[in-house]
Amino acid sequence: MKGYKIVLTLFYCAMIAGCAKQASGGVKVGIRGKVYTFELARTDEERSRGLMFRKELSYNSGMLFMFDKKDFLRFYMKNTFIPLDIAFMDRDFTILDIQKMESLDETIIISKYKSQYALEVNRGFFDRAGLKEGDKIKILTPLFSQ
Repeated sequence: MKGYKIVLTLFYCAMIAGCAKQASGGVKVGIRGKVYTFELARTDEERSRGLMFRKELSYNSGMLFMFDKKDFLRFYMKNTFIPLDIAFMDRDFTILDIQKMESLDETIIISKYKSQYALEVNRGFFDRAGLKEGDKIKILTPLFSQ
């Protein structure tokens, strides 16, 4: 009977961990009729870590960074081994600025305009998806109820 309780407790803990991961997990985004899932960085800790220490990133993957208010956003590539592109967006997810970021480059990249969101993706993603400045992406996952 004791072993059954241990197994049940472990199962319950695994379910809670899975739900917690799912709740803070990805965001679905619609771009030109296709749906992509990106990781989400909402907290200071998540934004600070970003995509650091990764050796690879799936072809159509990336991370959406959320900020409480519009400002000139600053990013750098310390401990980031993958070359990335970054799009800075306003409140309605209109792309204001796209910049290239080189792996391990600690030069600070600053958005050209005050932005509230940033999307970091594998180098070339925006070109492959046909996205440019002025385009808008559609957020399919509720961002604020997670």
